Formats: sequence, C-alpha cells, structure tokens
Amino acid sequence: MNLVTDESVHLIITSPPYWQLKDYGTNDQIGYHETYESYINNLSLVWRECHRVLYPGCRLCINIGDQFARSVYYGRYKVIPIRTEIIKFCETIGFDYMGAIIWQKVTTTNTTGGATIMGSFPYPRNGILKLDYEFILLFKKQGNAPKPTREQKELSVISKEDWNTYFSGHWYFAGAKQEGHIAMFPEELPARLIKMFSFAGDTVLDPFLGSGTTSMAARNLGRDSIGYEINENFTPTIRKKLQIEQADLFGTEYIFLKDNIKADLNEEIARLPYIFKDPHKLDKKIDPKKLQFGSRIDENSGQREEYYSVKEVISPELIRLSNGL
Repeated sequence: MNLVTDESVHLIITSPPYWQLKDYGTNDQIGYHETYESYINNLSLVWRECHRVLYPGCRLCINIGDQFARSVYYGRYKVIPIRTEIIKFCETIGFDYMGAIIWQKVTTTNTTGGATIMGSFPYPRNGILKLDYEFILLFKKQGNAPKPTREQKELSVISKEDWNTYFSGHWYFAGAKQEGHIAMFPEELPARLIKMFSFAGDTVLDPFLGSGTTSMAARNLGRDSIGYEINENFTPTIRKKLQIEQADLFGTEYIFLKDNIKADLNEEIARLPYIFKDPHKLDKKIDPKKLQFGSRIDENSGQREEYYSVKEVISPELIRLSNGL
C-alpha cells in the first residue's frame, strides 16, 4: 500500500480471501495456487502494512472463518483455524488482540465441505460440524489514538440499544446475496464496526475491497475511505455500488489509482519478524493442479464459474466430489 502514508488511517476493516477456494483471475492474488504456508505469510505482509498505516490506538478488524482442508492436500480431512496464525503474527508486530466477535450466519460461500449433511450420518463418531459462523478478530495498535473534536463526538454517538448489540460477543444476521463478486459481506458488518471504532470524518481502509462494501458503509456513515482491490474487473461493480455517477448527491469525490508493487515478496517475507512454518506435510493423494475446487471469477463478465465441490464427507479421510471421484 505504497500510496498510503504512515499513521494516516483511523480504522481498518477487511475480509481476506480464503485459501484455495476462490480464483480471482489475477497472477498476484493471495490464496489460490499456493501452499498454505505461503498463503499465511503473504497475508502477514498485508497485516504489516496495516500496522504501518494505522494511527496508534486505532483498530484493525479482520473477518475470517475456519476452513475445511481437503484430504488431497493434507492426507486427511481437517479444519484449519486460519485465525490462530493471524493473531500470532499481529501480536508479534505490535497489535494487542482485543478478542473476537462470532458472526453466526447462513453460509453463502462454497466451502470444501459443501454437503448439506456432513460426515457419517446417521451414525455417530464421524459427523462433521457445519461451518455456518465466522470470526471478526479485533486488534488495537499500541499507543494513544488521535483525539476527536467535540463535533466529531456528537456526530458519532451510539444509542444504548445499539451499543449493547454491537459490543455483544455474538452477532446474528444473514450474509450478503452474492451477485458477480463471490465473497461479499453484508453492509451491516462494516457499518457496525465503523460506528464502534471510528468517528465521523475519520478514514477507513479495506485492503481487500472486493465489491466495495466497506467504502459504501463508510460513505453512508460520513467517513472517508481507502480501498485496495487487485482485480480491475471489479471496478464496474465498485462504481455501481458507490453510485459514482451520482456522486454529487453525496458531495463525495472518488479517485481511482494504480499502486504498483515493486518489492520482491519472497524477500519481504524473509524480513518478517515471524514466519509461519506449516507443521503438516503435503501428502498429495491426487495432484491438486488437476482438480479445480471452489470457484473462479470470470475476467470478462465478473460472474462466478463453479469448479468441483464436495458432495459427501464419508469419513475424515474420505470424501466424494461432484465429478464422481
């Protein structure tokens, strides 16, 4: 995020891509056609940048869920707690972990365990949990936050009812309807976090902007925003969501810029204060390159192209795919 200066952002809200689930159609994307170890360490580069651009005393909010790992990668069926490595790295670089909100929802993504009834149904022992929840990890950068003006405070008052709802450890609302972009979260999610952790006029950043939901929520709540999106084909979706052609109705200025990455990412990973080493060795029963799981975003239409999915989990070691394997 070369175009964002040090300590210039008041709040960061984002939902990073999952590992090996979604192909966003770009060469430098995080999470697709790479090892889990590489995935985590590339995410760590993003969290390092987030720490750099965030004001002291301000928050980083990361929406992430647990993920099923396929037996073709790990030799057995298991759940990967992605959040554990995110927490470990963020605390290493100077964030304080402030807990997590559990968002209970009806899943809208194609997880690798996509069967309606999973496991050894109707018999015990090998039943598998449905991952119909996600976490919102809360981090605070150490130091003293910028002081808001009296006017900012008055414009940012939260009612007692909303306060009790927002600061509960469990949130209950549906996910967003997926149209074109595969991994949208509902506006309610960033809107709550913006009200909780920023003041009117503050700047909100989303390093994985996607369809533009965070920027839309920020604008609707009187905040400035910065968003990064690696796939240029999402630009029309973002423009439509932000109603850019009607920008004069909001008095808002929108600027689209290209931020070119010149650094060697492998060298940058080598400089990280903590580098994740995956303790699980790959045991490929089937060459993963010959099987495309999850979904891909079509470069021309922005629509989702479906790949193979899991139709039945027979046991922790055995699954049945939609292609009959």
